[in-house]
Amino acid sequence: MVSKTTTLSIIMLLIGVVIGVVGGYFTGASLGKGSVQTLTMPITSIYTSYLTTTQIQTETRIMTSQIVTTVLTTPQYPKTIVDALGREIRIDKEPMRIVSTMPSITEELFALGLGFKVVGVDSYSNYPPEVINLRKEGKIADVGGPWTLDLEKIISLRPDIVFLCRGVSVHESLYAPKLEERGLKTVFLLCDSAKDQYDIYRDLRLIASIFNRDDVAESLIKTIDKKINDVIEKLKTQNVSKPNVLILLGPPSWGLWSAGGNTFISWLITTAGGVNIASQYSGWPQLDYEYILSKNPEIIIITAHGINMSQLKKELEQTPLSKTKAWTDGKIYLLSGDANDMVLRPGPRIADALDMLSKIIHPEIFGELSRSDVQKILVIMPIILVVKR
Repeated sequence: MVSKTTTLSIIMLLIGVVIGVVGGYFTGASLGKGSVQTLTMPITSIYTSYLTTTQIQTETRIMTSQIVTTVLTTPQYPKTIVDALGREIRIDKEPMRIVSTMPSITEELFALGLGFKVVGVDSYSNYPPEVINLRKEGKIADVGGPWTLDLEKIISLRPDIVFLCRGVSVHESLYAPKLEERGLKTVFLLCDSAKDQYDIYRDLRLIASIFNRDDVAESLIKTIDKKINDVIEKLKTQNVSKPNVLILLGPPSWGLWSAGGNTFISWLITTAGGVNIASQYSGWPQLDYEYILSKNPEIIIITAHGINMSQLKKELEQTPLSKTKAWTDGKIYLLSGDANDMVLRPGPRIADALDMLSKIIHPEIFGELSRSDVQKILVIMPIILVVKR
């Protein structure tokens, strides 16, 4: 009888021959703001790619012409993974202590059932509610804001792995090198540089591959994907116009920051049946009033915590935004609390964010939105009386 190890070696050799004929390597895109980088991955890293176990089995059977029908389906340690920066990282054993440096990463870890391994999170991680309770109980430490991490605190937690975010420059240029100097292992996720739901799926699969939770990730992705497809299919059956939408990351006094066309927020607006007026830009552009008025948004969505509604209304009245169709039609919305977090975090609640935006953009199809953390600015237009003489 041939051992599993021998069988796997034969498979790798046969696949290597096949792949060698067509170029020698798998390729995968590592996507960031405004750029696309192609990664090359040797066939020997097949178990560390973003393929699922089922895909691995399928690809193996096809490439070997079904010579071998059994492969090793549970990757063992040590293993090598490729993170969002294209770095090959060796994982010698299953990590038991995790630090998350972004709220979206924290949500992904808990959604994959890895919350019991988390020993530290950033100051803004507040979902699921369990995170808040664990922090109050002292079971999870606060390691500072995503852009102001407390490196000494992280080091004192003795983490086996620290998850960082591609697209946050200080993570790449400062925090990762400093942590690695102290012997800590860092792994980058696409995170804020995600462009759509598939990039979020990649992050979920990468995390799952490290901890052998591929089945959990695929089940979660299937659930998310169904919710997203339900929205897409419903819009397909309706012949509706797509309104121009402006999303502002904070009130106008914060600088008219918006989401460019290669961001997950733009994907949310487009998939919910709207047109992102900032789609011609990349990343997180700062717009001006002249540009906004030229696009005349029909819907304006403002995301912010701790904003007084009446003060926001007064501020808007004094800006050119009061000349937009969104203002005259009373379609300006303030997202706070969970509503704000869902839209701004590229994580497992992406389908819930899409459902919410679809109700804002197309209430005639999806129904009126009723949430305490989504407020509509009521605009009372002056009544002009025409007197006949």
